[in-house]
Amino acid sequence: MFLDDGQCLVRFFPERGGPSVDYDFAAFPIARELVVWLATAFAGSTAPAGRRRTTSSATSAYGLLRRFAHHLASLNRPPAHPAQLRAAHLESFQMAGLGTPNLNRELPTLRSVLRFAPEGAGQDFLARLASKGLERNSTPAASYTTAEFDRITTTARSQLRRAAERIFAGRELLARWRAGQIDAEAEPRTWQHGELLDYVERHGDVPRRDTRWGRQPDYSVRPFGAGRLMADLHLTFSDIGAAGVLLLCLTGQNYSTIATATATHHRADGHTGTTATAVVDLVKPRRGRDRAHMPTAFSGSAPGGPGGSPPRQSDLHTPFGVYALLVDLAGPARAHVGTDLLLVFFCSKGVERARGFRTGLPNAILASWSRGANLRADALGEDGLPIPLVVDSRRLRMSWLERHQQPVAHTERTLANEYLARNRGNLAEYQKVVADVLEEQLAGARAAQVMRVLTAADVAEARQRPEAVARRHGLDPATLKKLLAGELDTVLGGCTDHLASPHSPAGEPCRASFLLCLSCPCARATPAHLPVLIAVQDGLEARRQEMTPLRWAERFAGPVAQLADLLASFPITTIATTRTEITAEQRALVERFLTRGLDLT
Repeated sequence: MFLDDGQCLVRFFPERGGPSVDYDFAAFPIARELVVWLATAFAGSTAPAGRRRTTSSATSAYGLLRRFAHHLASLNRPPAHPAQLRAAHLESFQMAGLGTPNLNRELPTLRSVLRFAPEGAGQDFLARLASKGLERNSTPAASYTTAEFDRITTTARSQLRRAAERIFAGRELLARWRAGQIDAEAEPRTWQHGELLDYVERHGDVPRRDTRWGRQPDYSVRPFGAGRLMADLHLTFSDIGAAGVLLLCLTGQNYSTIATATATHHRADGHTGTTATAVVDLVKPRRGRDRAHMPTAFSGSAPGGPGGSPPRQSDLHTPFGVYALLVDLAGPARAHVGTDLLLVFFCSKGVERARGFRTGLPNAILASWSRGANLRADALGEDGLPIPLVVDSRRLRMSWLERHQQPVAHTERTLANEYLARNRGNLAEYQKVVADVLEEQLAGARAAQVMRVLTAADVAEARQRPEAVARRHGLDPATLKKLLAGELDTVLGGCTDHLASPHSPAGEPCRASFLLCLSCPCARATPAHLPVLIAVQDGLEARRQEMTPLRWAERFAGPVAQLADLLASFPITTIATTRTEITAEQRALVERFLTRGLDLT
């Protein structure tokens, strides 16, 4: 902060590098004490301990504080210092913003910034700041239909492939010109085209001349067009829209995470020709300081295998293929800008700023790209024709999560309870998928052999007639003795022959998951195993709340059904009594088992 000579300025340094930005608070039309109070809060929220680490995030917060200051100045009795701030000031500020976009986010943003302010504000002001904002009256974002999502992905993939072919053709022409393979007399236009591309490649712009309207393209550029010449070697605004959409569709990441992705990566596969994997350090600031950086693996197939082949064969169906292509296509522009950001393009018409190279994903680029692509939704308008399909990053993310049922930069509980629970786009279709999987898993569990159980009566009889009990359960007396003594215990039961597992080659020790014991012919359960069996069933049921319904059905519906059949061999009263007698040691064993702490691989 700079407070000398009447100024009140905060200098912000982006976390990922780049030029610093000065935010001037002295122009705020409120009392000096309030100005310094707001500036101090802003400085804290953009400092290393704060969560506003990008220029766009800092600018957004500054704009909100400026609007709040102007609102306070417009009141009949504007406050002169923080102690005069009241809850009514927040209420009137929100009412004045009715009908504006992102209104529901303003109070949480103010709260996140002003928590760094010095003490002194009124208590009712702080209480209102800590409460919820206006109730939402809009429909939550829902996922796209399967057909719409595929349509968006296919359109983006086709445009990016055309952009790649255009740039590769421009590079080939430039290479031929520099190698002297084009005859200036036989092919004058092609030769001139190559000469201009050479200038563009070296200078990052077309040749220009000074005019009274500013620097305009040279006369030699006219036959080709300045925009086309730049597009011959660089990605355009529309191309980067397609690239951003495709990455969102293939990875399920947030808009801001993709916008700030870098070209710096580590090839975890070592260029060995196996599955190609690039580990990229993505950043999601709202995860907090300790978890904001997310090393993320983009996997796919490398073009042409170990030996490599022309980049035109890039795989645009995998995250690695798209990422590797963008690292290549935007490389020259990246060098001109001096950045390591992945998405760099040339803007010839001045989006947000004047003509030149841009980085990241500009505001509203997805909606602009979808209009240019003339995408249509499945829904019909009043005229009976499909309505325009507007691409929204939140709906793309929701669609990816629904399709893949895997958390991305959040927990599985958040995926189930936040994202999928509030998604009403394809709820009926999703419920049908879950029901089908449940039916399939239950049918498989019922058809499989359930682990055989020795009841309390069997155990009592084995003390007098071990040979008869052993014969009835397909065992020899020596194995039965070891089983009842607990010498063959695994987790869910006892293993009577670990070298004869149906899940491993004959004669080799079984390495299968202990859950497969529930249907293994070598496994036996006794009353001594009942506490662990009950605890495992309870643990699997509890995981319903932590996982998506589909993933739970795929992973645990079968074992839970088998456990239910197995426990039916015991009296209900015995199960109820045993559940209350499960020891801490047994619960710890079950927790290690369910968290895969006992897996061999």
